[in-house]
Amino acid sequence: MKQILREYRIELAAAFMALLGIFLLVERMQIRVTILRVIRSAWRALTGAVGGVVRAFVYRVLHITVSDLIGLVLIALSVVIVLWRVRVRLIQRLTGSVCPVCGGELRRRGRDWLDRLLSLLLPVRLYRCRNEECRWEGLRVRSHR
Repeated sequence: MKQILREYRIELAAAFMALLGIFLLVERMQIRVTILRVIRSAWRALTGAVGGVVRAFVYRVLHITVSDLIGLVLIALSVVIVLWRVRVRLIQRLTGSVCPVCGGELRRRGRDWLDRLLSLLLPVRLYRCRNEECRWEGLRVRSHR
């Protein structure tokens, strides 16, 4: 029985959804009205919360002082500089076409999703050392051709 449930769980869920849909079409218990009331209440709560956040943001922006603005710009600029320096240092550390452990030749390998995400910031590729005794594997910055 468990094997059948495991194998046909998608089909059973689809059948349950179809039966629930048919029930909701033919029922006379005002479920539709109740569901619409819940949806409307949720919508009002959501728009009220978003409106409150927008009003608070506009109030803060309208009452910002010059010193606040300069402080925000300086903080943003310092964050950008630090991130840029981290990127430069990573590129310097990860650039190279030889194994950092044994000095052997590197071979490219396929990347996973996390490596691809990192490639948005740094042009990295995944490499493995061809030396059978070393087998180092890691990221290196792609050399420009």
